[in-house]
Parts: sequence; C-alpha cells; structure tokens
Amino acid sequence: MSELNLFLFITNIVVVLLCGALLPVIPFLTRKSFLFGVKVPQKAQNTVEAKELKRNYVVTTVIGGIAVLAASICQFFAAPNYTMFAVIFFPFILLAIQLAAYVPNNKKALELKSRLGWKVAEISYADTTTSYTRGNLSAMPHIWYIVYAVIVIASFIVALARYPSLPDPIPTHWGFDMTPDAWSPKTHGVVLFMPIFNLCMLAFMWLIGVIVEKTKLQIDHEEPSRSFAQHKKYRRMMGHGMGVMALALGVMFLILGFQTLYPGFTLPLFVIIAIIIAPSILVCVIAVRAGQGGMLLKVSETEISSVENGGIEGDNAMSDDRFWAWGLFYHNPDDPAYLVGDRFGTNLGFNYSRLPVKIGVAACIAALAAVYVLVIIMLRPLF
Repeated sequence: MSELNLFLFITNIVVVLLCGALLPVIPFLTRKSFLFGVKVPQKAQNTVEAKELKRNYVVTTVIGGIAVLAASICQFFAAPNYTMFAVIFFPFILLAIQLAAYVPNNKKALELKSRLGWKVAEISYADTTTSYTRGNLSAMPHIWYIVYAVIVIASFIVALARYPSLPDPIPTHWGFDMTPDAWSPKTHGVVLFMPIFNLCMLAFMWLIGVIVEKTKLQIDHEEPSRSFAQHKKYRRMMGHGMGVMALALGVMFLILGFQTLYPGFTLPLFVIIAIIIAPSILVCVIAVRAGQGGMLLKVSETEISSVENGGIEGDNAMSDDRFWAWGLFYHNPDDPAYLVGDRFGTNLGFNYSRLPVKIGVAACIAALAAVYVLVIIMLRPLF
C-alpha cells in the first residue's frame, strides 16, 4: 500500500504542477479578440486596464496553485492513506481557483467595454461555404485510426486463437509491481473483454477527432483570412496529436490484454504509463504552442491568400456577448451549431440551447458523480 500511495502522490504532484503552470498563462493563449470572455477590439489588450485584469488573474492562480501544491505535500506526509482522495478531488480545487480568478475579471471586462466604449466591428461574409468554420472530415489524419483498427482486429484474432490453450482460471488484475493478484474463470467474455474495450476506445477517440474537425471556432473579424488559415493549420496539428494519442491508447490496452493472453508476460508499470503520458504531453504542447484555434501559429502569405473569405455561419452571432454567460457558456437558439470554440483558453464548448447538448452534459455530470461516489464507497474499507 505504501508503494501505491507513493505512486499516487507523484501522480498528484505532476497533475498539480502541470495544471498550476497552465492556469496563469491561459489569458495569453486566448485570442486577442477576447478579454476574459468578452469580445473586444484587439487594441484593447494593450490598455492599462486590460493588463491589470490579466495581472490580477495571474497572481490569484499562482498563489492558488502554490497553496494546492503545499496542501498535496502536507496531506501525503500527514495522512498518506488519503492520497487517492487527493488525486481525485484536488483537480476540482484547481478548477474552483480558476473560476474565482476568472469570473470577477469577466464582470470587470464587461464594465470596461461599456465605460471605455470598445466597439467591435461586425463584418459580413458571403455565405458560400463552411469549410473553414467547420472542418471537412476528409482532412482528418485517418491513418492513425486505421492502424488502431488493425491493432484491435489483431487482438481479437489472437485472443480467439489463444483461448483453447489458456489456463483456468486466468489472471485479470495486477498489482503495483505488475504481478497477478486476481484471477477469473476462463470464459470468452473475460478473454475478449480487453479487445472489446479497446474497440470502444477506438470509437471514442475517433469521435474526439471528429469533434476537433467539426467544432465552429472563433474568428478574428479584424484579420479573417489569417484567422481562417490559422484554424486550418491548428486542426491539422491537433488532428495528428489526437491520432497519436489514440494509437498510444490502442498499444497500451493491447499490452494489458496480452498479460491475460500470455501469463507470465508483463512490462514494468512505468513503461505502460509512459506509453500514454508521452502523447498526452504532445497534445498539451500543441495546445500551448498553437493557442486558441491556432492564434499563435505563423502562417505564410500563400496560406492566407489560399483561404476563401466566406462561410462563417453564425459567427457574428457568436461574437455577441449576450449569448455568453460569464463568457464561458454559449446559449443561442438561432445557431444550429452544437460545438463551438470557447472564449477563454483553448478548450471546446457547447451551444447549451440545443436539447441533445443539455441531455449529454447532464448525463456526463451524473455519470461523473456516480463514479466518484462508487470510488469513495470502494475505498472506505482501506481507511
């Protein structure tokens, strides 16, 4: 148990450090067209008032991140058996700190926009195509998912071929040192569980790739052609990043499945973790390097000139502050889009006026709450 607690502690520290380092820089990864979720002219970012808001946000998130880091260290040395709780609950503390830093600045940004008379030009575009506001699935890097599918098919074939020669019972769980500590009766369901799970993960990761392509991203009205070109480049980079992560997941679950199919075969836990950590870091680097919708990416004049100035379906509506609660939650019944780019950071958001979005978000919240309750119930006997 002490080894597990140490592993969880290291995991918690890594998460806190990464999130704590990312939170203060989010305003600088967001498009210059937005100031804490409020649509503003780009020149507004250079005002003393805007810089003051950013400075307040950075100070709050840095102090909060240091406090959570100190709390993580104190918790581990004072009550190591509760490290699992720290791992699952401390990220919510970081989220609360971010909201505490962001929400007051959103309100102040709205006040500044009104008081200083910041006007945002509304630019109309010919409604000829939506290829740049919503990506074309043919542009997705399908090769990663094809290789992933080959891995899944191979895992099914190997599992069925190995079934007759497998012992009964077979190992289905491994401890921290990767030695079997639980066994199950040999059935087709048990043997095929990991390939089936991997197939579901393939479908999920492909769906994430589709979301990246289909999300309606924010447009800089002052430089629309450059913004379109940056979007295109961003989608290409993030598409490959998510493809690499999907393939890494496929390899990881293939290895875990082989531990059941080939008793005695195992890899050190740190190798298995590294398989998924490496592409996760790659995706984070792409997000930070690109900024919101690719706003930090350099694009050539050739790339800019090749973009059509058209097809910003509903973009002028998206630029209206009235449709954004706190600059975070988009609610526009007249916009058919389900997925939109956030106004703060590099995340994707939803159009909460759409019924499927409401149902999906409610279901995800309920599922997350159920998982947390289940984890707490399962861990209670350990304390």
